[in-house]
Amino acid sequence: MIHHGADDNASGTAALMELARMLYKSKSLGSNYLFIAFSGEESGLLGSKYFTQHPTIDLIKISYMLNMDMVGRLNDSSHVLIIGGYGTSPEWSKLISSTVNKKVFTLKLDSSGTGPSDHTSFYLKNIPVLFFFTGIHPDYHKPTDEAAKINYPGEVQVIHLIYSITEKMDGMNKPLFTKTRDEQYGEAPAFNVTLGIMPDYSFSGNGVRIDAISEGRPAEKAGLQTGDVIIRLGSYPVSSLQSYMEALSKFNREDKTTVEFNRGTEVKTVDVQFN
Repeated sequence: MIHHGADDNASGTAALMELARMLYKSKSLGSNYLFIAFSGEESGLLGSKYFTQHPTIDLIKISYMLNMDMVGRLNDSSHVLIIGGYGTSPEWSKLISSTVNKKVFTLKLDSSGTGPSDHTSFYLKNIPVLFFFTGIHPDYHKPTDEAAKINYPGEVQVIHLIYSITEKMDGMNKPLFTKTRDEQYGEAPAFNVTLGIMPDYSFSGNGVRIDAISEGRPAEKAGLQTGDVIIRLGSYPVSSLQSYMEALSKFNREDKTTVEFNRGTEVKTVDVQFN
């Protein structure tokens, strides 16, 4: 039996279903909405990649894609909501600033259209995307990620924000698409190994900054810490989440390599072994 945590999996599914219910009940919206729950994300975005390669509708007809991945742990103190894909359309800036209640959310905006979640597959097909994420937590990928730990009022606030965005978009033209800071793109790579880190999606510098580390995984065993910025895996430079995923795809279980990273003003290197 594969464990799917309440926030890691179920919160996004619940949000998807509730948003579908709200849009179905609305009598004022004139657009068509397609709701999809993808599988295989952590094995290389397999579900969303397959759909964009074998779409059931013409991709030209898709105006934008909204991705909800881990939206169940809004922090009651910081109220941080990360919105990725901010730079994939010039429409997003005005829309988000006019929709988000700053008394409810503290926004972290990430312009990139790529990242280790399903919006990447749509971005690579030149479709504007937005990615909603309430942040990493100590129960990530653990059996302790239980339903009782979900911030239900917080998740409702996220859902209502997304509904408001779709409501405003309903009366607008198809948003223009713009490429973001990652200039070279390929298909989302499949990979068989992981360091056991959670990337900081809001980081805009060179490399991949670590937001959290899973216990017992290669990164923890190698001594990597939250806040470290990975800049190289073996011989492969890491400048972005996309290049990080591409580097991971080069390794197999039991392989050994090195990780070069920035810790403050120091550049360090450690040995790691994938398992």
